[in-house]
Amino acid sequence: MSYKRISFFVFLTCLLLAVTASASELLLRLSGLVSTASIHTISETDIARVPGLFEPNQAVTETPHPRLHYHVTINSLGYRGPEIERDKPPHVVRILCLGDSGTFGQFVNDEDTLSSNLEHLLRQEHFSVEVINGGVPGTTIVDQMEILKRSMILKPDVVILTFSENDITDLAVEPSQYDALAQNRRLKDRAGFKTFYELVRDTALFNYFLKVRATWNTYSTAHVSESMRTSDPPRSEIEYERLWAMYSSQLETMRQYLANQNIQLVFNGYPTHQRIGADTFTNNRQRDLLGRAEAVARKMGISTVSLLPSFRETGLTKEELYHLPYDGHANKNGYVLQAKALYPNIRETIQSMPRASQPLLP
Repeated sequence: MSYKRISFFVFLTCLLLAVTASASELLLRLSGLVSTASIHTISETDIARVPGLFEPNQAVTETPHPRLHYHVTINSLGYRGPEIERDKPPHVVRILCLGDSGTFGQFVNDEDTLSSNLEHLLRQEHFSVEVINGGVPGTTIVDQMEILKRSMILKPDVVILTFSENDITDLAVEPSQYDALAQNRRLKDRAGFKTFYELVRDTALFNYFLKVRATWNTYSTAHVSESMRTSDPPRSEIEYERLWAMYSSQLETMRQYLANQNIQLVFNGYPTHQRIGADTFTNNRQRDLLGRAEAVARKMGISTVSLLPSFRETGLTKEELYHLPYDGHANKNGYVLQAKALYPNIRETIQSMPRASQPLLP
């Protein structure tokens, strides 16, 4: 085959790929089912100077679904939310919220997140506080311990750890989210790939790929949980208890780490929508999971808040508390209730500190 003929076929192939990619990009944008922009995690260049795990100074409206549009702001320190100083101002109590996508505030605007709602309630009562959103989607307590260590430069006085009901089975996923983000940072900063990544990262096609990957990861995690339930009972139980032991060990490590620095830890038990209304659990292991996590925290002497009674007392349906039927994360009603349930505990914690917070200026 002649050189000209080979060149023609190569050109034709590249042209077809370009046309296919352009058409797919257009169709995805028109469908409204995929964001054309997303929040980016921090680069290898910035990781040494920025404590948060998100690329600083971002403002993005994500549109993962026609009914789930939400605005996200990342400050200069790499955390979601308003700007704060690296050095804590005098007489300010800093509260750091740790957790996964439920703490980050997936599918709600900045002002509707747990951290924002809690800060608003405390400031209404004239407490001088800053509530920092340290939530990172996909993380477990292993990752959250690393995020905590990175966040110590901000000198938090109180740490709220939110337990989500996927936190136990997620511990079986390898690599951990923290390690996966480190791998991504190294890949994104490679010569050649960095330019390509910056060109495609805000396309619908690239974000569709991320959505497919996230869906697969969710499926894989669910498959791990299902395998533990349906496989040989002795082996299933051993693996399940191993994950619980791992979680308990990490929680104790976090408790001791914070106690050594006189920082208060509050455990926040966040319920899945399956606990609202009719019981839809398929086994007692799932049914008892939240209560078991809260019992583990209380046994360690950790101040523990159970959100479930507050959710049930409202009489609201699961569709009124979560993004159902589109997604199982809490909607803005759910975050308001979380903040209200946590408020008495956090207020008491602040008031018990040797240096109580000062009133805000009018």
